[in-house]
Amino acid sequence: FVYVPDMLVAIVALANYSKQNKGEYWPTIHSWLQLIQNNWIDPESGQIASYIPDEEAGMIKMPVKGSYSALSCYYLTFIDEGFAKEQYDLLKKNFYQGRFIIGFREYHDKNCLLGFDIDAGPILFNLSPTGTAFGIGPATYFEDWGVCKKMLKTAELAGFTVSDKNQRHYLLANL
Repeated sequence: FVYVPDMLVAIVALANYSKQNKGEYWPTIHSWLQLIQNNWIDPESGQIASYIPDEEAGMIKMPVKGSYSALSCYYLTFIDEGFAKEQYDLLKKNFYQGRFIIGFREYHDKNCLLGFDIDAGPILFNLSPTGTAFGIGPATYFEDWGVCKKMLKTAELAGFTVSDKNQRHYLLANL
């Protein structure tokens, strides 16, 4: 499988290099963005697939996950603000959970009240702590202060430090 956020890291590096070197790789960057938009968009959610199968895997459904979608939105802000905004709006539409514990869900098409995702880690009340943490970046970039503020409260709950027998640790770290 090819993980799209990993590819985006390389594309952001090319973009940063291009900014310092007269746009040397901009045609490659734009071609890659077109490839994403034409081939790797999930028809159900409208979002970039989290990963794509290699040719040997054959045709399988390309999943969309909250953690990968949030990270992709963040990386896209460095190379294509319009596409990043489109993906961020879809991230909110498909993954935002605004009641009880606030943040981004890991799955847009199923519920998971308590579980573990191999990529995102623990899932609590449908919430992806990883997706929520990654989602704070584009929420801040697009000045979505209402969403950002609510997610920071969730982050504080997960990152709340407690003391126990001369040790300090995060409240939810042992889950």
